[in-house]
This record gives sequence, C-alpha cells and structure tokens, in this order.
Amino acid sequence: MADQPDEIPQEAANDALTQDRVIAAALIDDIVEWRIPPGSWIREREIAKRFEVSHAPVREAFRQVANIGLVEVVPWRGARVAAINKQATIEILELWKSLFGVVCRLASQRMTDGEADQLVARVKEFTAIAHATRNTFEHLAVSNRIGSYIAHCARAPQSKLLLDRVAIVAKWQHRVISQKFLEDLPVAPALKSAEIYEQLCAAIQARQAEKADKLARSLIGNLQDYFQEALATYLDGQADPLPQRKVPRRK
Repeated sequence: MADQPDEIPQEAANDALTQDRVIAAALIDDIVEWRIPPGSWIREREIAKRFEVSHAPVREAFRQVANIGLVEVVPWRGARVAAINKQATIEILELWKSLFGVVCRLASQRMTDGEADQLVARVKEFTAIAHATRNTFEHLAVSNRIGSYIAHCARAPQSKLLLDRVAIVAKWQHRVISQKFLEDLPVAPALKSAEIYEQLCAAIQARQAEKADKLARSLIGNLQDYFQEALATYLDGQADPLPQRKVPRRK
C-alpha cells in the first residue's frame, strides 16, 4: 500500500487560508480603485512573486475575485479584469437599488432606538461632506459605510452579504465618473442624496417600512440619473477612433 501523505498541520492550513484571502482583498482593492484598469490581465506568476507565495493561494484568490464578478479566470493565462459594459452597469445599479430597498425596509422593523440615533449621526456626516466637497469618491465612501451599517442593523445576513458584493462592483464601476464631469454639473448630486438620506433616516426611525423601501430606491435612483451620462462620456472616450483612409497617390 502506498504511503499516505502527511496531514497538513492546522497552522499551515490557516496560513494558506489567510494568504488567499489577503491576496484576494488586495486584488479587489487594486481593481476597485482602478490601479489595475478594466480589461487588464493579472498574471498568476506576477502575483505569486508580489506576495512571495506559491501559485495555489493565488489561484484561490483569483477564484474569490471572480465570484464577485470583477475578473474572469482564463486557464494558463491568469485572470482578466472585467471591462466596463453598459448593460452590466445598469444591471448592477438595479440590483443595488432593490437590495438596498429590502435592507432599509427590514431595518425600519428591526433597528433599535439606539441604533437609529447612531444612524442620524452617520447621515449628518454624509450631509456635511456633501456640502464640503464635490469629490464623488469621498461621498461614496461615507455612503457605503452608512449602507453597511443599515444592513447590519437590519439583522438580515443574507441580504447584507449580497448587498456588500453588489456594492463592491458598484464602487468599481463608479470610477467612470470623472471629477470634471461632476464639476460641470450645475448642482452637486450629493446634495440631493443628502436630502434623500435625511428623509430615509426619518422613515426608518418612524418604522415606516414602505416609505423606507421607496426612499432607499430613490437614493440609488439619484445616482443612476447622472451615472448614465457619465458612463456615456466614458465609453465615448474609450471608443477606438475610426482608421483614417489612405489617399491613393497619383501616378
């Protein structure tokens, strides 16, 4: 009978698990912030060298990132970051809208009074930053923290898991919005978002589930209103210029 392989020590198993999660988290951060741009290739060998690990945890990390939808794993080649696609961005925003509506509805029924008070303070933080800057990525960071807090207080782990995943992809595609685009708008979209957030907060405090659901959807809808124009501007800039036709020389 052939010798059985030695059992992997628990510490080594934990290290391997930690490695793939650390690598996946780093790759997600790089992709979301566009340090690794859409459509780019990520080579397994390069990532293994970067983190000084074997290829096994890198492959597992690729799988985790692919499960979110940020990359496609191609055997023998590595992973390729998703490209910005109009239909896919619409789908993500619609999913985000629906999930956030569900979470806010549940939060209005399950959030404690103390948690509702904390929500008021968090919304005030968003209002302050909306007035202080037009930097959409600062707005989104605060907004995502509020959304995550509401999801936590909704005590709906499956909804929170789905919402967190969709929010990651939404944050990634949000990078199509340039600062110049926002500065050219007559009114900062975040100011309207702040108003909706305050109404949403009041609805959750008042235990108005239907209203909370509707306002949550309106909040994401406000983002959709200007995102589509920003996306069109981005895609126009990515389009390949038509090849110039060569003029035949006269003989």
